[in-house]
Amino acid sequence: MISRIPPAVLALLCGCTVIRAALIDEVPRQATDELAAGQIVVKSKSVSGAPWPQLSLYQVVKAPPAVLKALFNDYAAAPSYTPNLISAIVLATNPDGSKDVQYTTKVPILGKIFYTVRNTYITNGASYEVDWTLIKSPLAKSSDGSLRIEPYGQNQSLLSYTNLCVPITSLPGMKNAALNEAKATVRAIKAEAEKRAGS
Repeated sequence: MISRIPPAVLALLCGCTVIRAALIDEVPRQATDELAAGQIVVKSKSVSGAPWPQLSLYQVVKAPPAVLKALFNDYAAAPSYTPNLISAIVLATNPDGSKDVQYTTKVPILGKIFYTVRNTYITNGASYEVDWTLIKSPLAKSSDGSLRIEPYGQNQSLLSYTNLCVPITSLPGMKNAALNEAKATVRAIKAEAEKRAGS
């Protein structure tokens, strides 16, 4: 599975856990100009036993964090702007506030694929984080990651999308496909948030 967590399914960003260090400090120093110019900055980290590195993508969004929070709560609109997403349904809300969400996506050759993740929501002031872990999928052994947003400049946000998917079967080209899928997700979040913010 090329794992992507559709932005609108990352709902109800709430909780009391403290967010990690500032996102801007994670961006490689030599890439801050690219980030400020609106480009996606990609960072990779080797993970023992994984077929490819963990990917982290950083993107400036011309919308305040509150707009992104509202976007993540808008389940109904998710398929209208998220590539290949057919539906996202909350199956359960757990006592700790996390949600089990079933995604239906279109996958080339295979058609419709259903997978379920558990999303955990964190807030700290104007900063938000959603962590996810795979519950079940026909194509992946595991998929863990996060989406984090922080204020960045005037009425803007810095977004970080991190994911590591371990497929049941690794096929040629899957690494590049995973990166392209992650970039498409980040671009979809950016475009929809900026549209809603009137940017």
